[in-house]
Amino acid sequence: MIHRRTLIALAASATLLAAAPTHAQSDWKPVRPVKLLVGFAPGGSADTLARLVAEPLSQKLGQPVVVDNVPGAGGNIMAGRLATSAADGYTLGIGAAGSMAITFELNPKAAPYKPESFTPVTMLATQPNVVIVNMSVPANNIGELKDYIARTPSASYGIAGIGISNHLIAEAMLARMGVKMAAVPYKGAAPVITDLLGGHIAMTMDNITTAAQLAKEGKVKALGVTTAKRAPQLPDVPTLQEQGLAGFDMPTWQGLFLPAGTPAPVVAAYYAAMQDILKSASTREKMAHLGSQPVVGMKPEQFTAYLEADRKQWAATIKAARIEPQ
Repeated sequence: MIHRRTLIALAASATLLAAAPTHAQSDWKPVRPVKLLVGFAPGGSADTLARLVAEPLSQKLGQPVVVDNVPGAGGNIMAGRLATSAADGYTLGIGAAGSMAITFELNPKAAPYKPESFTPVTMLATQPNVVIVNMSVPANNIGELKDYIARTPSASYGIAGIGISNHLIAEAMLARMGVKMAAVPYKGAAPVITDLLGGHIAMTMDNITTAAQLAKEGKVKALGVTTAKRAPQLPDVPTLQEQGLAGFDMPTWQGLFLPAGTPAPVVAAYYAAMQDILKSASTREKMAHLGSQPVVGMKPEQFTAYLEADRKQWAATIKAARIEPQ
């Protein structure tokens, strides 16, 4: 498995090899409102992150940045709209692994766009995921979970859609554990949690914000964190690495994208603005409440190389898990 620190190193190496130009401050400024597309419904973690950066970005640009929710298909509908938008700097989007990496490997023929349909600007943030189980599951750590799955062939876990990052992270974990568990797809995260609490499924892989809240309320057991470091929100929950899955480091991420062909000065302007925002104490504090870790300084060329390596990792996970194209 290629973990995230390796991916970032690959991105940096690819940038050096390509002798890419540095991105200086740009003089470009919008003269009318900017639309920021987000591929999920209002109120979720992606929408919250979009609104968190939209306000300071408006101040940096001198024009309103309006969040436009385009939910559906795990972010793919939003990405399709972004891919066909004018490359003039007035439409940008926040994409994640599902729409910007996994979809090309899971369903390349049906994807309404291609990797080259976008100009990656910078990665914004990463978040750990957490393995959570129903309170009745007789497991308090990953080793005990492995034993439970091995002796309980009827046990299943829930996912908020086939091929989303949490699905593939769970499959990568199960493969490393050497066990199999049936995945039950739902139409969203909310019904997954409902059925987990009701005991209809044994496990799910959820974002840190939801998982931490449920665990603190005593509604679920949190067994492991998918990143190399423990999550501040759940300091007593060990990582999967600590529990024997060496090198396991699979967070989710969000990044800023523009349509392909966007002029370099526009890309540079957005990159510079976002770096100022990501470095600010206010942004970092707000992101921490979301369970997000800001990613500072990933240049467009580095982000492009990261995406290429990320797609290869997801392709390997899909193949190992034998997930059929959707």
